[in-house]
Amino acid sequence: MASKTSKPIVVDRGTAGGKSYYVTEVTTLADGGVIRETYRSDDKGNKESRIQSVTIDGSGNITKDEVNTSTATIAEQRDLRNPNSQLRNGIKNQVNNAATKLADDNIDGTTKETIQKAASGSGNEAINDANEGGSQPSGEPSKPAPGVNEGIKGMDARYPEDIGGTKQDVIKFDMLEYRPSNFEDRPSVDSIDASKIIGSVFLAVPGGIQDQSIANWNSETMNPLQKAAAGIAGGAIDGNADESINKAMGQLQTQSPEIKTAIKGYFTGQATGIGQQALQRGAGVVLNPNMELLFNGPSVRQFTFNFLLAPRSESEQKQVVNIIRFFKQGMSPIKSEANLFLKSPNTFRLRYIHRESGEDSEHKFLTKFKECALTSTGVNYTPNTNYATFKDGGMVAYQLALTFQELEPVFNNDYAKVTDGIGY
Repeated sequence: MASKTSKPIVVDRGTAGGKSYYVTEVTTLADGGVIRETYRSDDKGNKESRIQSVTIDGSGNITKDEVNTSTATIAEQRDLRNPNSQLRNGIKNQVNNAATKLADDNIDGTTKETIQKAASGSGNEAINDANEGGSQPSGEPSKPAPGVNEGIKGMDARYPEDIGGTKQDVIKFDMLEYRPSNFEDRPSVDSIDASKIIGSVFLAVPGGIQDQSIANWNSETMNPLQKAAAGIAGGAIDGNADESINKAMGQLQTQSPEIKTAIKGYFTGQATGIGQQALQRGAGVVLNPNMELLFNGPSVRQFTFNFLLAPRSESEQKQVVNIIRFFKQGMSPIKSEANLFLKSPNTFRLRYIHRESGEDSEHKFLTKFKECALTSTGVNYTPNTNYATFKDGGMVAYQLALTFQELEPVFNNDYAKVTDGIGY
């Protein structure tokens, strides 16, 4: 078995995606086959995340061609499917450069031609771009007007721009196309396929993060007369009116003579409009309200984040501008093609990522999120209280405030899916 890691290549995706670096490791196998693994790296070639793995057997057949959809961005997945993309051509050159040396050095009998075949592979062909043509999801009244998600589709923005080369924990925002529930249970955001993600933003976890879960309970009352009436009504609905009336009368009679005072005072108050004053003034009592705290319904959680974005270079300035546009454009409603409807804005999947546990490992000691709507985006262009720009006019700092709200409440049953950690 022999292995060789290439020098890094750079792929420039322009203002939307910026520059990304990649290295490829080629390893010969004992059966004469070869494994090719491509990683996103820093500019020095230090590996960060594996985005694709291709295995060729000794006969030259592709036995595995897998894109790691949990780490590969949407832009990378598209590039891996496109045989003429800058990334695919770069991988081909990396493999060809390794082929001659490995063919001479390995003892596995792997030929140069077999190694070169490892440069092929188009990733998971089942990955479809939901935003490029095709039919609209069920329940949509019309197609969106041209220009939807233009400029943010396929975005993979990060601040600081070199955060991918560190082990610093991050918060990841994936933008999704809103999915109507069609009067059914909303599917879990954890089941979203990577191909459905419009774009992603990675930011350092800010200070002051918190969550608050609220259950709505209200105190309610039901006096003895109302309680008896409710029992009679329920019995009538069940077809047992006579039995219910006899039961209620029996309960009331056991409380005589107080019941006579209660009935007299209650109906006197109702007839004269003075309420319980007939009892309060006449007997110095009130009907027992039988007060009880009763569950009134769930609530949806809200989350607020504040980020200070202070670019240190021209390329990082582009990243910051793209990040602000990502959120402002993503939360905006979408015109339909006929201008008759407004489609719901895009939604977001939020996740805290614990980098020491893996490149895409959800932080088990912080809260999980359900699918969220971005309800507010605030930008302070002069967070330092004075107007200051770079030579090109870009601001030296931006304060970005984001408020998200989950699309549905968190239920007790949801925790059954969380095997370790705090959960929601």
